[in-house]
Amino acid sequence: MESLTASMAGATVVEKKKLGLKPLAAKLPKNPSNQVVDVDTNIRKLVITKNQPIFKYSIKIEYFYRRLDGSECSVEFSRSTKNGTGHEEDKDRCQRVYLMAAKKFAAGDASQFFYDRQASLYTLKNLKIGQEGKAFEFKNDISKRANFLKATLTIKPVEDSFQATTNDITRCISSCPGLSDKTLLEAMNNIVSGPAINNPEVITIGSCVHYLFHPEQYGIQTHSYSAGERYSAVGATKAVKVMEGTDKQNPSLFLVTEIKDTLFHPDDKNLLDLFKTFQGFRTDMKANSPGAQNLLKACEGLDVYMDYGAGAEAQERMVVSIKGFGEPAAQCFFETPTGKTNVVKYFQQTYNLRIQHPNLFTIEAKGPKGGKMNLPVEFLVVCNSQKVTTSQMQKNEQKDMIKLSAAKPHDRRARTDQVVRAIGLGGKKINEFVDVEQPIRIKGVQLPYPKISFAGNQAAVLPNPSSKIPTDFNSAGKFLEAVALQSWELCYIQGQEVRGLKEALVQEMARCGMIVKQPDVTLIVNGDLRSVFQNAKDRKRQMLFFVIPERSELHQKIKALEQEFDVLTQEVKKETADKFFKQPQTRQNVVNKTNMKLGGLNYHITSPYFTPDLLIVGFETASRGGSGDGPVSVGFAANMMKHWQKYCGAYIFVPRSKDVFGPILKDTMIKIFQTARGNGRLKPSEIIVYFNGVTEGQYSMINEEYLPLIKAAWEQNTNGSQPPKITLIASSKTHNERLYKNERGQLSNLTAGTVVDHTIVNPVLNEFYLASCVARQGTTKTVKYTLISTDQEKQSMQRLETLTNDLCYDHQIIFHPVGLPVPLYIAGRNSQRGSVVLHESGARVKDGKIDYEKTNEELGYSKKALFGTRFNA
Repeated sequence: MESLTASMAGATVVEKKKLGLKPLAAKLPKNPSNQVVDVDTNIRKLVITKNQPIFKYSIKIEYFYRRLDGSECSVEFSRSTKNGTGHEEDKDRCQRVYLMAAKKFAAGDASQFFYDRQASLYTLKNLKIGQEGKAFEFKNDISKRANFLKATLTIKPVEDSFQATTNDITRCISSCPGLSDKTLLEAMNNIVSGPAINNPEVITIGSCVHYLFHPEQYGIQTHSYSAGERYSAVGATKAVKVMEGTDKQNPSLFLVTEIKDTLFHPDDKNLLDLFKTFQGFRTDMKANSPGAQNLLKACEGLDVYMDYGAGAEAQERMVVSIKGFGEPAAQCFFETPTGKTNVVKYFQQTYNLRIQHPNLFTIEAKGPKGGKMNLPVEFLVVCNSQKVTTSQMQKNEQKDMIKLSAAKPHDRRARTDQVVRAIGLGGKKINEFVDVEQPIRIKGVQLPYPKISFAGNQAAVLPNPSSKIPTDFNSAGKFLEAVALQSWELCYIQGQEVRGLKEALVQEMARCGMIVKQPDVTLIVNGDLRSVFQNAKDRKRQMLFFVIPERSELHQKIKALEQEFDVLTQEVKKETADKFFKQPQTRQNVVNKTNMKLGGLNYHITSPYFTPDLLIVGFETASRGGSGDGPVSVGFAANMMKHWQKYCGAYIFVPRSKDVFGPILKDTMIKIFQTARGNGRLKPSEIIVYFNGVTEGQYSMINEEYLPLIKAAWEQNTNGSQPPKITLIASSKTHNERLYKNERGQLSNLTAGTVVDHTIVNPVLNEFYLASCVARQGTTKTVKYTLISTDQEKQSMQRLETLTNDLCYDHQIIFHPVGLPVPLYIAGRNSQRGSVVLHESGARVKDGKIDYEKTNEELGYSKKALFGTRFNA
C-alpha cells in the first residue's frame, strides 16, 4: 500500500499496447440443471433482410471564424470530446448542418440515410462520391456570431473493411474483443433509432435514450414541482446486440428496450427566475447563508449559458457549470489589465449591462483558461435537456422517482411496451428491411439453496415455508462464533436517551451466545464527539454504540472519527431503537451486526463449491470513473480472516480516471495475500476476483492487464512461488435487460436464485444473469456476470453460478441473500465509507494538488487495527 503513490507519481506516459487480441475464457456449456422456470424478457429478436449492403461514410463538420488579426480559424464539432450539455450542443450543431447538406446529396430520399450526429453516416445505397468524397459549404442560417464565416460538411467513404452487409452478424463478435467488427451493430443502432429521432414528439439524449415530449397524451403518469420547475419525463433506452439466440451456430440481432423515468431541469430558464421558485430565496442572499447552501445543493453542477456578449444569440454560446456561490457582485473584486475592479463595474464597462441585484451572491464557474470566474446570476440561463442528478434532488423528488421506478413486474412490462410503441421502437417493421418480433420467452434455472448452520450444527430451514419470501430464513440457534463484549459505551445525544435499551441489548446479545457486560452510558453534549472518542481510546473500549435520531447530521463525523481514533463504532437510529422492544427481527439484526463487527461469525454456509481453499476477492467503487475532479474511493474485501467465511477490507483513494482499479490492484492484492497468510491462510487452491461496475470495453483490460498484476502480486508476496489457479469475473447492474417470471401467463418477480445463461447472452462469452435476491418493492434487476479468465480445469457454468449465488447468502447480518456476492457487497460498502470520510475530512493537498499518499495514510484503514475486522459491516 505504501508504494501506491510512488507508482502513481512515477508513472511515465508510454504508448499502450493494443488490447483485445488475447481471447477471453473459452465458452462453457450452459447449466444442465432441469430445475427450470419460464422467464419473460424485454428483448425482441430483429429479423433483417439478407444481403442488404450498408455503406459507412465519415462526416467532418467544421465552423470557420475570423480572428481579430484577420486570419481564419476552424473548430470541428463532429468529433466532440465534451461532456454533458456541451456534447449535446455539438451534436445539435452537426445535425443542423447535416440536414442542410442532406437536401443536396440524399436526393430527397432521407429514409435510407442514418446519421449519428457526429462523425459517421450509414446509408442503404452507395453515394458514388469517389474516394476523395464531397464537400458542402454553408454561410446562412448557421451562426449569428459576428466573426462567423462559414460551415463545411465533408463526406468521404470509409475503408472497405468498415463496410458491412446484413449477413455480417458473426463478424460483430469474437472471444478476442479487439478483433470484433462493430460496424453492423453501430449501423443497426442508428437505423433502429431512426423512427424515434425523426419523431417530433420525441427528444433524444445521447445516442440511445429517447424521451416523450407529451407523455400525458398516452395516459402515462409524470410529476412536476414548483421549486426549480422540475418535471419528470418518461422514455426508453434501446440497444441492438448480438445474442446467442436459439440457433447457436447462427447468432441473431436482438433489440433491448427499457423504460426510463428521469427528472429534468426546465429548458432556457433564466437562472434568477429559477432561483425565485425556491422558498426563502432573496435577491440579497449571501453565499454562506443556510438558504444559499440548500439552493447550491439543488443546483450544483447545473450547466448554464451566458445570456450576454457576442455569443448571446449564437448557437455556439459559452456554457459553464455551476461550481459554487461566491461573493456578491458589488464585493467580488478581481484584477484586469487596467487595474482592480468588481463584477458590477466590469459588466457595466464591458457589456454596458447594469446588474440589478449587486448584493446577491455570484455564480462560481471554471473559466476558459481553467481559473475561477464569478458571474452574475441574472445574466445566466439554464441549458436544455438537463437531467436532475441524485445529489440535486429534494427528498420528495427522490421518493416520487423511486416510486415511478418501483413498478411491479406486470405494470412495468405493460408500461415499457406502451412507451416503446409511442416512441417508435416497438413497431413490427423498421425501415422496410427490419422485422421486430415480440419480446422473447426463455427458460431459466432455479439454483439449489445452500445449507445454513448456526451453533451446534442447527440448520436454518430453506426454503422457509413460514415466510412470504422463501429465502428469508430464521435463526436456528446461537451464533456459530459468539464474541465477548466486555468494555463498551452506549452513546446518546443528551436528552435523547432510550429507557431500557441498555438492558435489552445485553439480554439479546446473551440470547445469541455473546458474553456481554453492561455498557457505560455516555451523553454527547453540544455535539462534542471528539472528546467521546478520545475518552474511549484512552479507556481501550471495544466499541462505541451510538443511538442517534434520523434527523441528526452526526453520521459522517462519527465515521470519520472512528477512522481517526481507530475505535470501532456501531450506529442505530433512535427510531429503530424505539422498535427494539417490540420487533424481534429488529433486535436480531442489530445484534447480528455487533457480533460481526467484533470479529464473530453468525452462521456457516455449506456449499459444494464454496470451500475453505478458495480466496475470494471483490473490488467495487461507489463513484464511477471518468473525467472530473477526483478522488475516487475504491472499496475491496476478501475472505482473508482466520475463518474462510469471514471478510474484511477497506478503501483506497485514487485519481478519477477510466481505470480506477488498475493503479492500486497489485498493491491491494499484496495486502490481501499478506493478511491471509498472517491469519494462517497460506496457499489457496484458487483465487477468484470479482470486479463490479466495469464495462464490456474493459474486459480486455481485466484479461490482459489485471491478470498479470495479480500474478505479480502473488509472486512478490511469496518469493516467486507459482500462483494458484486464478478466475476473474466482471459483474454489472447497468445493463438494460429485464427478466420476469412467467407463471401460467402471470408476470412476477424472479424467484431468488434464478439464473439464465443462454439465448440472451453473448454467443462467444460466458455470461449469466442472476437474481440472487428478491426485490422488496418494484421489479428485480438481475446482475450480469461475465467470466473473463480462468485456468481452473474443472470450471463450469453450474459451479460459477452456484458459487456466486451461495456467496450472496453470506452477509451474516440480514438473514436473506443480498444482490451481490458478499465480497462485492462489502467492497461497495467500504467504497461508500471512503466517500463519507473523504467528504467529512477532506483530501490532503500539497502544492495545489491532491497528495494521494498522505490522503490514504491519514484517511484510510490500511495501517489501523480495525483493518483486520469487518468494521463496516
